[in-house]
Amino acid sequence: MEKLEEFIRTLESLKDTLDSVTAIEQAKARAAAAGQPKLLDEYIRGEQAAILKMRGLEQSRIRLGEELGWKDLTFRQIIARAGEADRARLAPLFERLEESLRALLSAKDASDRMIKVRLHELEAVTSRAFPQGLTAEWRI
Repeated sequence: MEKLEEFIRTLESLKDTLDSVTAIEQAKARAAAAGQPKLLDEYIRGEQAAILKMRGLEQSRIRLGEELGWKDLTFRQIIARAGEADRARLAPLFERLEESLRALLSAKDASDRMIKVRLHELEAVTSRAFPQGLTAEWRI
């Protein structure tokens, strides 16, 4: 049971981290829309730290899943194999994780679209400013 408790705590932390990354993605979209590149850069650095944390939690989840005999099983398969009491605890958590993941994917898509719009606008401005392209002395 101790491993199951640790597994559940890991999933809860993973969900919280997903929610944090979602908030960062939403903030990135707002910063890109407002044309605030410095703020966007700050969010990207924060996102990198959260992604590293997420990777560590995912490794813990995999290790604990293996120790619980759930190697390579999906959440649905784990639910199907779990006892009734464990299923009652795991099913809502898996649903919350799924909701958090969907929210993250949606926020990431919006953020990516807004950043692409800003890059396209920047390209349009630079092509008007340098209609012949950058000369050799301007290239880095």
